[in-house]
Amino acid sequence: MLCGQVTEQCVLYSALDAHIRRLDVVVARDAVAHIDPGLAEAAFLMMERNMDASVTPSRQINFDTP
Repeated sequence: MLCGQVTEQCVLYSALDAHIRRLDVVVARDAVAHIDPGLAEAAFLMMERNMDASVTPSRQINFDTP
């Protein structure tokens, strides 16, 4: 699960690193910060489409799933 700051840079590249290591990627949409809203939306879309990431609000993330 990823959270943090700069959605369109650090979070995006951390998601890519996890993806190439064949890890499941979940991004807490409301727990990341961006510099540019348009670029952040593009980053979310790239993570979903290209990395099979789940981009979801943090309250909807199930931490009990193995």
